[in-house]
Amino acid sequence: MSDDKKLGDRVRIPARGPQSSGDLYDRFLSSDDRGIFKWHHYFDVYERHLARFRGSPVRVLEIGVKNGGSLSLWSEYFGDAATIVGLDIQPRSMVHDGMRPNISVRIGDQADPRFLARVENEFGPFEVVIDDGGHSARQQINSFNFLYPRMTPRGIYICEDTHTSYWPRYADAGPGVTMIEHTKKLVDHLHEPYFDEGKSMQRFSVGPDQRAGDLLATRFAAETFSVQFYDSIVVFERRPRSEPYREQR
Repeated sequence: MSDDKKLGDRVRIPARGPQSSGDLYDRFLSSDDRGIFKWHHYFDVYERHLARFRGSPVRVLEIGVKNGGSLSLWSEYFGDAATIVGLDIQPRSMVHDGMRPNISVRIGDQADPRFLARVENEFGPFEVVIDDGGHSARQQINSFNFLYPRMTPRGIYICEDTHTSYWPRYADAGPGVTMIEHTKKLVDHLHEPYFDEGKSMQRFSVGPDQRAGDLLATRFAAETFSVQFYDSIVVFERRPRSEPYREQR
């Protein structure tokens, strides 16, 4: 009976089934020689969050170049008006610099704020950041903490391969410190205006024009619209927020 179903039940996940759809996925499937390494189910996430930037002068930063195939894919997907920047720690990746007129590559450690600052000063601010780099906790967290507050107000930050948060060999930021755990804490900050029930109920029970003083919160809370978890991906959607306000009409 349906009443017996529980969220903790062990059920079978099919080995084969639909993964993604859309133009970007079709381009990926039609390319056997680009050197692109992506999980198939990522492409629906890309389409959902990045399609609105197509054909615009979007500035895209991808951390992790490897064989350069994804840089070419992003260049085709976003169009000639886009600026595509790839970062990698391996000097050999520099061979992909200028592979297309709108593609640039810089070499450095994504966990180093000084390196990220040079890249941001040269090409930013970025509308889109895709972290497909080294996948360690220190790399993912340091890159996010530096780049996210410096993005454009309605930018999208995508951290890929967050399944490494559960693999010990990527745990280089201290006991229990992973990108997933870091993001869980940020979800709490998203709700910061409501932390003090008494103060929040008193403040939000009246209209914005009747409220005394300013509501102060972390920059993350003030500039983040949503945090979305997918299988092995976390997406942060930036948007300036105003104070919560509810009314009955």
